Amino acid sequence: MNKNIYLSVICALAIHATASDLGTIQVESSTIDDKFDTKAFEISSTATMQGSEVETFHAENIADVLNSIPGVTARKNEGDSNKIHIRGIATEMYMGEKPGVAIVIDGVPVQERAGSVNIDIDNIESLKVIKGGASYLYGNDALAGAIIITTKRPKNKNELLVTTEQASYGYQKYLANYNAGTENFALNVQGSYKKSDGYWENSDYWAKSLNGKLQYYIDDSSDITIGVDKSTRYENDTGSITHSTYNKTTGLYTNNIETNPTSAGEVGFATNYDITLDKYFITYSNDLSNNSNLMAQVYKYEDTTKNRTNPYDSNTDGVKDDHTYNAYANTDQLGLKSEFRRDGEEVASMLGVDIARNNENKNTKYRVDVQDYDRNGLPTTFHPTGEIASDTSSKENINAIYGELKHQLIEDFVVTINARYDKIAYDYTNNLNSLNWKKDFFEQSYRAGATYELADKQIIFANISTGFRVPTLDQLYAGDMITSTYSGTYVNNTDIKTEKTYNFEIGFRYKTDLLSYEASVFQLERKDVIGKSSGNYASTRGVNVYYDNMADIQNRGLEFSVNSDKSRELSFVFAYTYLHSKYTRYDAFTLILNDQTTGRDYVEGVYNLAENVVPRTSNHTVYLEGNYRVIPKLMLTADVNYRSAQFADELNEIKVDGYSVVNLRANYNTQISDFNIEVFAKIENVLDEKYYMMPRATGDRNDDGLYDIRDMGLTVNPGRVYLAGLCAKF
Repeated sequence: MNKNIYLSVICALAIHATASDLGTIQVESSTIDDKFDTKAFEISSTATMQGSEVETFHAENIADVLNSIPGVTARKNEGDSNKIHIRGIATEMYMGEKPGVAIVIDGVPVQERAGSVNIDIDNIESLKVIKGGASYLYGNDALAGAIIITTKRPKNKNELLVTTEQASYGYQKYLANYNAGTENFALNVQGSYKKSDGYWENSDYWAKSLNGKLQYYIDDSSDITIGVDKSTRYENDTGSITHSTYNKTTGLYTNNIETNPTSAGEVGFATNYDITLDKYFITYSNDLSNNSNLMAQVYKYEDTTKNRTNPYDSNTDGVKDDHTYNAYANTDQLGLKSEFRRDGEEVASMLGVDIARNNENKNTKYRVDVQDYDRNGLPTTFHPTGEIASDTSSKENINAIYGELKHQLIEDFVVTINARYDKIAYDYTNNLNSLNWKKDFFEQSYRAGATYELADKQIIFANISTGFRVPTLDQLYAGDMITSTYSGTYVNNTDIKTEKTYNFEIGFRYKTDLLSYEASVFQLERKDVIGKSSGNYASTRGVNVYYDNMADIQNRGLEFSVNSDKSRELSFVFAYTYLHSKYTRYDAFTLILNDQTTGRDYVEGVYNLAENVVPRTSNHTVYLEGNYRVIPKLMLTADVNYRSAQFADELNEIKVDGYSVVNLRANYNTQISDFNIEVFAKIENVLDEKYYMMPRATGDRNDDGLYDIRDMGLTVNPGRVYLAGLCAKF
């Protein structure tokens, strides 16, 4: 479909918006606000939680909440930082790359630090997960779905809430939330502070946040909301270690899992993050009639980050104990989003525009003296401390139009169609030599599906949805833009195609007074995966490296969840995921080993990995939660998280055992005078299960000339953790 036809299809949705009769059919998939959500007739597999449900987890990080949802796996970093995957997409990438999931906060896809996003778990009004390609709403990089978060809304009443928590490893949290309201406005203000010494050496962090929303009611049908969120954070190491380090002099290995689980003396790839996040938005909403609405939002998000990066071994003892660079990055997101929707008896529609102007300035400086060497091991350039290693500026301009059309063909059968057209323009400048690169992309994405109501609240749904990820300029022009000698000699490849996903899904949902079920089977085809010719993160000194569409991946699976009514004396949650993720094409994976005679890296072999399992994907994932209301004021909760074995590498030579984690929680609510009091406590990992977080292996990590389990990088979990807290509302 060419772009003119595609635009015509989207614009036709606007015509339906003015032609439909008033009635009950609604558009649910708003990108700005979730108040239109009606899960029952959603054609994709989704999961929703209210902020009150999120709060019952008393989680330090939202990853603990997301891992209870079928099909979602979240890597918990320091503080509020997360890396989130849906249906196994992009699990082969574990560093700074984007994970193929749109993180949407108050209507806007948020691009914070590459590969991870800071989500304030204390400021969630509602959370929704859409699974399957979601570029039809959110554009670039929504390969596997979206996490949609609405932050706390003002309540039209006067109320003050204060909370304190204390936990293992010096964790502390203090929070105050205030609501005020009159006939004309409502206000919510929240401030929080939390800190932790961390389990791993140098894994301390802290976060300070102040945010608020002011909602002004213009009249009975329209309002304006102003939102401000300012936070500063410090995050440190991830606790990453090498399974076993090797001493070339003695020929002996040190098993760090047994001797150094807290990663003493080692440093992660990037640490010592100083982060400032500023977010501002103004949203206008007008109910033009009983069944039509116009929403518009302007926003500005700014992320300024300073950190250390690129670890190295300063005293050649086999342990990487320092960093080469001080890094700085400033990202500005400026944008306008607007949607018009109209509901009707048989037809409902939504038309939206998305305009974004994103700018990023980055630089790195040597924080230590560094000597470069050529391919023959001879010294070349010397870099003194403070020398500028890189200095770049980039712009991303997005202009998009999107829409949704919902048509009730017969009484119980509703068809939904989504379409989006994006123009994405990149402009990148190397400020050290004034070289400039530009590239435009024109992308179309869509979703089509239907729901059929077999009986009251028994619904079959099916859809096909798409996602896309365009190549970056530093992938297309790697030879010009990447100068690292340690990572090999890069060459340009301007023929890289856009990576795309196609999600095919059919499911069933059913709700009774006591239980709600949802089950779905899916096949997610990921085409033209963009990767590096030498393999991900492999040490490749002296090897030519380029980016290309290296692989295709197929993810097949089953997701099932059942929830009972938590107001009953006994209740439960059960979530199960079966996932089989494999490479259907991976023609040339290059294994790099270290030559013990010369000390240099060399290509051991080039392998075809078709039919291999994608690393860090488990076949079986289970979450089971049981709740017992002992008395009306006291709730006891036990939950179990199970994850089956997974491979740590693309070659499927290093396998990591599965594990089960048991957690216990207790909540006691009472009223003292005018105070509503909640006392809570929990024990995480009650059985003190030992397991590895983010196991990974890409080559000869410990430089012993071999490739085996001792080359695995990993983080040992903290073990049993205790938390207790008190919340008062008045």
